[in-house]
Amino acid sequence: MQSTPLSLPSRTHRLKAVAGAVVAASALLAGSAWADIKIGVLLPLSGKGSSYGVHQEIAMKMAMEQIVKTGIKGEKVNLVVYDTRGENAEAINLTRKLISNDKVLAIVGPFFSGETEVTFPVAVQGKTPIITASAAKPGIATKNRPWAFRNALASDQMNGKLIEAWLKQNPNVKSVVILTDVKDAFTKIDGTAVFPAILQAKGIKVMDNISFQTADIDFAAQVTKAKQLNPDGIIVAGLYNEGGNVVREIRKQGLKQPVVGALGMAEVKFLEIAGPASEGTMVVMPFWPDNPDQKIAGFVNEFKKRANRPPGNTDALMYDTLFMLKQCIETNGVTNKDADLAADRDKIRGCFEKINYTGVTGPIRFNNDGDAVLVPTVLQAKGGKWSYLR
Repeated sequence: MQSTPLSLPSRTHRLKAVAGAVVAASALLAGSAWADIKIGVLLPLSGKGSSYGVHQEIAMKMAMEQIVKTGIKGEKVNLVVYDTRGENAEAINLTRKLISNDKVLAIVGPFFSGETEVTFPVAVQGKTPIITASAAKPGIATKNRPWAFRNALASDQMNGKLIEAWLKQNPNVKSVVILTDVKDAFTKIDGTAVFPAILQAKGIKVMDNISFQTADIDFAAQVTKAKQLNPDGIIVAGLYNEGGNVVREIRKQGLKQPVVGALGMAEVKFLEIAGPASEGTMVVMPFWPDNPDQKIAGFVNEFKKRANRPPGNTDALMYDTLFMLKQCIETNGVTNKDADLAADRDKIRGCFEKINYTGVTGPIRFNNDGDAVLVPTVLQAKGGKWSYLR
């Protein structure tokens, strides 16, 4: 599949459909001699989890429509956007292309933890700053310092607060069954390592860890096994699609136990798939779309107009990431000259090391491991919406 760059100049733009690739915002600035400021973006716009990528793309366009009004340092901005299809090999090849062929200043993405694990080392080798606005598997950025960053909370930073809130609401939970998607890198480590360690520390018995895989459609056998064990609570470590269908099956088989979902389920799409069965499910993420703050509400309302649904966690993180890149390019002496590409990349990397930025996801900075320091928010499904658990 051929991917197509997305170019947004510093004044006006128009939307056009690009066959087989993405819907791109583009325009020509007549008579401009400015060099493009090129930023690479890797999204899963087709294939598994494409809903994540499509909605991150909406947030990306919203950010760029603001940035395009002035450009970056007055220069035209060219987002070089490629569709990874959620495939590791494709993500590796496209990362190399962005670094060596497109000569971008920095890369945003990829989306999934599996993709991120294999592309971050490529960016380190190419000495190019790379920042994922989604991947939540612990340790991904830490292993690829100093060029790799994660503008998302790692699951081990969030799940402790989630389990605490869940147990506070359900004090009689003394045993659990975990249902884990073992094909996805992020959900596998959540289900087999992160959640069990937190539960063990709190004296909760894990009766069994029952596996399924991304793209499975029938979860009757797994839920039947969980039902036979009769735990006090159930944890589902899955993405929104499989997680939604697992929770539907749990309620279909008559299980009444309280349910906790992994970060990948903290999406509106999960609520749509699970339907009424989602009621009471608890998740955690660093963004609450119903926050009444004026800045956040404005972002959410505009996103709703375009997507017919509220933005999710990763949409807000994508939006903030692009504005952080703008800030770093504008305030750290980036020249955007061909001869200075290596130095410019290093200046952007250094900026992220010390950045303090407040966006729609709140205050953001990065720790020594390259992980964003964000405030996790526990949410609970109520009436088909995510509600802030007070």
